[in-house]
Amino acid sequence: MAKQPNQGIVNSLNERANLLGIFKGVIISYLITIPMFIIFALILSYTNFPERLIQPAVVITTVISILVAGSSVTRNVRSKGWLNGAIVGFVYMLVLYALSSIVFENYSINRYVITMTIIGVLTGAIGGILGINRRSSSYSRTKYRRIK
Repeated sequence: MAKQPNQGIVNSLNERANLLGIFKGVIISYLITIPMFIIFALILSYTNFPERLIQPAVVITTVISILVAGSSVTRNVRSKGWLNGAIVGFVYMLVLYALSSIVFENYSINRYVITMTIIGVLTGAIGGILGINRRSSSYSRTKYRRIK
């Protein structure tokens, strides 16, 4: 079979950034975020939740969502888990900010937006690293069991 031109580039890209996995990771992160925000909104509506804790609660929810998504996206990649996770974190924040700019008229990029984007990218990278290490450690355990 003849080798197609640019096939090496495609394989290299697929190995580094699993685009379908990244899309699934972003979906997973929002499937975690939306119910958590709904629960949080109910708590805010029906309790005396301190206003000073709203921003930390949003950050914690975002971090948990991106961490889980970054970890799950590395399930089908062999390397560069940090890159895949970081891309998930960046796309998550990009979608969030795009929706925010549609909903809010006076939305602007400020220090908080930049900080949250950095947190999202770093959290995604950490999730990707954890996902790769979790997968490779379970692989090495099964390989070790087969040898015995």
